[in-house]
Amino acid sequence: MKNFILALTVSGFAAFPALAAEMDFTKVDGDANGAVSMEEAAAAGWEWNEEQFKAADTNGDGALSLEEFAVAAKG
Repeated sequence: MKNFILALTVSGFAAFPALAAEMDFTKVDGDANGAVSMEEAAAAGWEWNEEQFKAADTNGDGALSLEEFAVAAKG
């Protein structure tokens, strides 16, 4: 039973960064369209320059998906 509780605790901590990124994403996605534009990121206080934003936008659609945002937010 102790091992089970320990496994749940460890898996919970492992999921925390993903949950934190999703919470930040929701705050930054001002129009709630499921994507973060460079303007929304800047308005929320993120200090990405255009080059950094384009590098994070791996599919080149001009906005960051939750997955792209989470990777970029890690630094």
